[in-house]
Amino acid sequence: MPPKKKASRPKKAAVETISQVNRGDGVVVMESGVKKIEQMAALDIAQLNSLNLPLYPLLLPMHDTPYLNNFLKFFSLCGDSPSAGLANVITFAYLGRVHMSLYTISCTVSAAATLQIPQLLKMCVDFLLAELNVQTCVYIWNIAAAYALLPVCDAARRFVLENFVQFAETPLFNQLTLEQISAFLQDDSLLLPSEVTAFKLAMKWLDFDASRQVHAAELLSHVRFETIPASELVSQIQPVPRMMQDPQCHRLLVDAMNYHLLPYQQNTLQSRRTRVRAGHQTLLIVGGRPSLTERALSREVLWRDPRDGGATWRHLTQLPAKSFNQCVAVMDGFLYVAGGEDQNDARNQAKHAVSTLSRYDPRFNTWLHLASMRQRRTHFSLAASGGRLFAIGGRNVEGLLATSESYLPSSNTWQMRAPMEMPRCCHASATLPSGDILVTGGYINCAYSRSVACYNVETDTWSEKPPMETPRGWHCSATVGGKVYVVGGSQLGPGGERVDVLSVEVYSPESGSWSRAAPLPLGVSTAGLSSLAEKLYLLGGWNEAEKRYKAAVQKYDPATDSWAMAEDLPEPTVGVSCCTLTLPHRQTPRRQHRNTPGNEDQQQVAKNRSRESSMSSSQSTTA
Repeated sequence: MPPKKKASRPKKAAVETISQVNRGDGVVVMESGVKKIEQMAALDIAQLNSLNLPLYPLLLPMHDTPYLNNFLKFFSLCGDSPSAGLANVITFAYLGRVHMSLYTISCTVSAAATLQIPQLLKMCVDFLLAELNVQTCVYIWNIAAAYALLPVCDAARRFVLENFVQFAETPLFNQLTLEQISAFLQDDSLLLPSEVTAFKLAMKWLDFDASRQVHAAELLSHVRFETIPASELVSQIQPVPRMMQDPQCHRLLVDAMNYHLLPYQQNTLQSRRTRVRAGHQTLLIVGGRPSLTERALSREVLWRDPRDGGATWRHLTQLPAKSFNQCVAVMDGFLYVAGGEDQNDARNQAKHAVSTLSRYDPRFNTWLHLASMRQRRTHFSLAASGGRLFAIGGRNVEGLLATSESYLPSSNTWQMRAPMEMPRCCHASATLPSGDILVTGGYINCAYSRSVACYNVETDTWSEKPPMETPRGWHCSATVGGKVYVVGGSQLGPGGERVDVLSVEVYSPESGSWSRAAPLPLGVSTAGLSSLAEKLYLLGGWNEAEKRYKAAVQKYDPATDSWAMAEDLPEPTVGVSCCTLTLPHRQTPRRQHRNTPGNEDQQQVAKNRSRESSMSSSQSTTA
């Protein structure tokens, strides 16, 4: 029920007769006003018919049998009190407007739905949406559910999920049924300051009524204890008597503690209780080299929130070590960073190749050092498939590599896999819907290649696929809509010079053939590529035509086969990796990177622009 209605002054006695209705200029006018129209709601159908009133077109079908049946149905549903809803229907029919309140909205919705008046029903929907707050959300939700007003149901549900803490302060919270509060706690969209809050609210509901205690284990099983830091499990969850005395509740606590104690098993322990609550997918950029003239490499991991239009890049975390030309992959909600180079030496990059592997957990904003690859690798590719990571090709101080190896999280070990037919570096790989890994192009036998190889993770075998139309290296690839897009890179021109590859090629696993997509607006190599919301984002990179690092973010929409320029990176960067990762809603930046820098950054920006304009071709990355 809505909040209690305030007392009002006594109304005058109702007029016994209905004033004459005139029609002027096509508009129905009730001379005695809206108040007298309401008297019609107290009349039965026979009395209404005897008035011979010229009705608004919405009620003209009344003479039709189906419409009359609906009218009679409305009276039967309302019982002896149809007046409020019918009064609003008649007011709307004659004047095209209606007065609504939470005290009459249920009757009005009933009348509009039963009598099939879509315009009035839309007004009811708009009113209900505008009246949503923590006091009315359940009442409005119930009305919407009773009359199948799906937009209102969805809005009310979202409102409760997004304002659950405030809702829990109202008496309505304790009136929720077990099924209702369980549904809220199970919902991935539930917005809370922390998972400890979810636990406290569940306990609040249980403690409200002693008879609810038998449901404790069932309700608390919907709390995602595994996403609570171990220190808080000890300080805030364990001291609650029920969590130690009730065997089933204690089991939930033990499972959560084991999750923290077995970090290498966490991939296999993923479940509904380990999922990020109210998470949102974001673009990440990892590492790279932001300026050619600086010796230091970047440790920055930045993220962009798609909900703010991407104008702001925020600091997420720092890599365990500075990194350049590293590879990244996302698996089981974790970010993996492997290989690359730990020093800035454009003339001897292979010498500084590393074999490190680290894992970032967005749930706790923490890094974990994992077992190193069996070989040092830079200019290689990394792909996730079937619960494993696959590092393919690349090069190190020993030369180009044909080898591949896979990482198994549960044992924290790398295992050598079948090698490629030829050593290859500067290539790209993407995981197909089947789980196979498609490797494209790269540098083979001192030349850029068109060749394409496919690795079957189940049989540990390689097979050749139709080659691309254009040879390329230093490019990127990603899977969107079941197809692999090969983007950017460079090749050798007629005079042996490196030139940008603007063409974009698309591989269809179903047909096993290649096709072309819209070309790049700006050619780049050693850029980052990832997909988000069925679109591709190409970030940063080196432009051969201008001999400059680029901060450009190029967005491709497969639905329209078109490219558009999005907001730039904070600064020009090459050797950067890009991926899409789900972050918790409560993730807050410690530092922000904006495209329009503050006053304190102006001098540094001027220096960066000066460096960019003075870059020479001799400083470009060489194969």
